[in-house]
Amino acid sequence: MRVLVVGGTGFLGGATARAALANGHDVTVMTRSGKRVADGAATLIADREEPVPDLSGQFDTVIDTCGYAPDMVSQLAKATGPAHYVFVSSISVYDDMSVPQFDEMASAPAATDEDLQLATDVAPELRGTATPYGPSYGRLKRSCEIAAKAAFDGNCTVIRLGLIVGPHDYTDRFTWWVRRCDMGDPIVAPGPKDRPIQIIDVREAAAFLVRMAEARNCDTFNLTGTAFTIETMLDAICAGAKNKTPVIFRPLNVFTQTGLRHWTDLPLIVPDDPKFAQMLNVSVTKAYEAGLETRPLAETIQSVLDWDRQNRDRSLLCGMSPEQEAAVRAIA
Repeated sequence: MRVLVVGGTGFLGGATARAALANGHDVTVMTRSGKRVADGAATLIADREEPVPDLSGQFDTVIDTCGYAPDMVSQLAKATGPAHYVFVSSISVYDDMSVPQFDEMASAPAATDEDLQLATDVAPELRGTATPYGPSYGRLKRSCEIAAKAAFDGNCTVIRLGLIVGPHDYTDRFTWWVRRCDMGDPIVAPGPKDRPIQIIDVREAAAFLVRMAEARNCDTFNLTGTAFTIETMLDAICAGAKNKTPVIFRPLNVFTQTGLRHWTDLPLIVPDDPKFAQMLNVSVTKAYEAGLETRPLAETIQSVLDWDRQNRDRSLLCGMSPEQEAAVRAIA
């Protein structure tokens, strides 16, 4: 199978290119940067924000890991012509995450005119990353899904991806907890202990994208792992790091009253809002039925731990500083 991976030098895109190569496919990576691609893959230097060369008939499947606005999807469709399209969307498309184990049928509103204007106004060099889209991100992803179904005449797989983790994760959300547990000293974490956490190893996500391309499965899937509790996660990380220091759970408001922010200062911790309460507890039954395979949590932890220990001088992009953590501990 001839596979074009768009965004194939990134975290997920690179893993997807390697997974497709491992399955014996002919892989081309489309990139605007000229970065080194996976060994064995061809490189296509092109910017989806500029006119893309006519690629009609050259690929059987297009796997798009970096589409953030519907016009980006439509332009790519014009260039690649008839092909099966795997579009990486996000669980952020859902507007109500208050119910545990919500599935692919949950409400997912499309972008408003204001959202579309915001996407148009983003500088071209920034359009290939999620950050500039802010609160519009989820609705724009939903409109991308709609555009993909239309542009590829329904010959499209939609993957609503959750949090991907693993070595080389540029967000550091999971890596911060791994590093923190590996450092020893009493660890303070936002309760409750049964707070749901849901992640997927980037290698598992990439393998599923390739599997759906091979099967030409034209359906929509939530893609993440089975949910577990934050206590389970931290116990497993501490076990992998051989850290016997206890984890101290404190109410979330103890953290927020010191000015700490969800998701950034407190990685993996969703806002204390019923609307987002089950964001990391979605149903993945459909993906498992379609062939999703996941590895033990301990294996993912060990791979991140090994990688981070080799890069301990690298500053992380999120998480509490020692001073912030001390301030939380000091609150009675």
